Amino acid sequence: MTTSPPEPRARRSPLGVAALGVLTTLVACVASTTTDPLARYAAVHNTLAAMGMVQTGPIQRGSLAEGRAAKLEVDLPIGCTTLVTMGGTGVDDIDLELKDGGGKLLAKDTTRDAEAAVRVCVDEAGKYNVSVKMAKGSGAFLAATWSGGDLRPKASSASSSNVAASTQGGSCDAPSPLGPGVTQGSTAHGEALYEGSCGTSSAKEVVYRLDVPVRQRVAIEVEPRFDAVLYLRKDCTDPGSEVACNDDVQGRASPRSSPTRPSKVDEVLDPGTYYVFVDGYEDAEGAFKITVSAREVPTLAEACRRALPLVPGAQVTGSTTASFDHAHAKCGDDAKGADMVYRLDIPSKSRVRVVEHGDFAPVVHVRQRCAEEATEVGCSSDAVADEEAAYTGLLEAGSYAVFADSTSSEHAGRFTLKAETAPEQGLGTSGESCSDAVPISSIQSAVVEGDTFPARDDVVAKCGAPGGPDVVYRVEVAKRSRFRARLVGDEGSHVLALARGCGEATAQLACGTTVDEVIVPGTYYLLVDAKTASSFGRFKLEVRSGEVGPQEAACKNPPELRPNVTTTGTTVGAGDRFTISCAGPVQGQGSPDRMYKIVLATRSRVKLELATPTWDGVLAIRRTCLDAVTGPRGSEVGCNNDANDEHHAKLETTLEAGTYFVHVDGHQTGNQGPFTLTYTATAAR
Repeated sequence: MTTSPPEPRARRSPLGVAALGVLTTLVACVASTTTDPLARYAAVHNTLAAMGMVQTGPIQRGSLAEGRAAKLEVDLPIGCTTLVTMGGTGVDDIDLELKDGGGKLLAKDTTRDAEAAVRVCVDEAGKYNVSVKMAKGSGAFLAATWSGGDLRPKASSASSSNVAASTQGGSCDAPSPLGPGVTQGSTAHGEALYEGSCGTSSAKEVVYRLDVPVRQRVAIEVEPRFDAVLYLRKDCTDPGSEVACNDDVQGRASPRSSPTRPSKVDEVLDPGTYYVFVDGYEDAEGAFKITVSAREVPTLAEACRRALPLVPGAQVTGSTTASFDHAHAKCGDDAKGADMVYRLDIPSKSRVRVVEHGDFAPVVHVRQRCAEEATEVGCSSDAVADEEAAYTGLLEAGSYAVFADSTSSEHAGRFTLKAETAPEQGLGTSGESCSDAVPISSIQSAVVEGDTFPARDDVVAKCGAPGGPDVVYRVEVAKRSRFRARLVGDEGSHVLALARGCGEATAQLACGTTVDEVIVPGTYYLLVDAKTASSFGRFKLEVRSGEVGPQEAACKNPPELRPNVTTTGTTVGAGDRFTISCAGPVQGQGSPDRMYKIVLATRSRVKLELATPTWDGVLAIRRTCLDAVTGPRGSEVGCNNDANDEHHAKLETTLEAGTYFVHVDGHQTGNQGPFTLTYTATAAR
């Protein structure tokens, strides 16, 4: 626990999930009747007003091109506010972020849709900053804020009571009964016998008994007049039986110095008796209000019967926040988050891709029979793009269960889900063979994105297998060069091959997940081939090349540094030959560099100090002189950009006996000039 200066408290409202779900449904219902955002907003306005919500502040309108963002300012009152944005004609995906005056992110919605909504609760009224970004498409948008309204999901009859009871709380010997509703209490008359795993405590605690008749999702929240710790046990006196513990509600950004710090646990509980402890952090104590709500958890079989259809080509939007953890999977930390189930019908054997995008850590998994874990046919927790999980595979005809899931019970929120299908043999795409290979315009430093999902199997990489779809790129090399390529993102499983043609495998110079070859001038073809017939998908490829002569010349006989000697030099006129890991993105590096070597007879403690009085210098120690195929980190022992300021860099490390290389470079482009380099080495144990 650390003490920080006071800042505006922001929290996600417990009503927010339902509110966002209602808003999403309303917007979708009117989207088909008009594409003007103001006309659509009028329909939403009338419905929300009927629910008791009130628009606060003016409607803000604008227009954006793809990739551009608009900065808006809104006045938020104390309490909970919902911010709604809608895009007009031509808008496919709009993102929304809300930050406080200090730039701290309070809420965001980056689901892929033409609408976005966030709900946030603040403890200080004032001006807050909104960013509306046109992630895909272009056109008009509007933004508006709403407050009030009771959009809570209806609870089961067991949780219908909201009348506050009053009890001081008990002990493990005589716990006070606790049920759904609101209870007032105080720890002032408790006992200081126990503490939870999430907060050090010497304070008094009170204990309640909670009886759970059937499997339920139970939410328990303590609103105290002190810094509270809340924990739940199956056996009252056994710390090892702890089910959950919370010190501060996640997302409530109140400072540690604040006297009131609420706590909350939200768990799916099996039938039985549980013990609820309201405790204080360190020696804090006082009065509190505890609220309990419960909902019965549907069985997996029930969830499967209610599975929504997932139609290939159509994107669906949903939320896992009000859902349950129905099923686990073989990836994504077992996919222990709340999930939503969809039914995907495949009429004939097809290639299938399912992509889940969410503001949390998404996991998408597919089963042949919904309620049977052993029938899982695939699972993915990553993709080429951030905040995505993509499953790709070859599926036989039939109905499949698709789970939109997450890695943890703490990860939930809105998501989009989209399925695609293609014939088993593919539809065909550009780059099917050498004759229509896709040119890579600049191979000096490029990132290429491609997709073998629609491609056919036209060529075979010699380190792959027949049947895998492929894409071919053309590379023109003007001078003898070192050519490097590697996969930096992969939905499926691909290999690379560098070839002089698309015919015999003997024409392939190299094959693997990376390619690193010195090649003479000419035309070459880079093959991206799926390892198997079912391992297709999107990929991201990093390609780099450079004249091999300058690097080889610099590495042939670099000057040797001597211990306890300061070397003076300049990078002006040296040429840009090497890349370095701590000088910003490789694509933007263009400063000249110098290479030195050090020779250690025994294990030594090495210190290197670089001074660049008039420019921003960068320093690295390498195991090998030439750039590694995996990037600069593959050859480096260490790298430093700024030691105290941009005119100094420093490295200190212990190295085994051997030869190492010292790389002096400039940050990004245009940084060059005189420097001094001091080298010391002492024997190390």
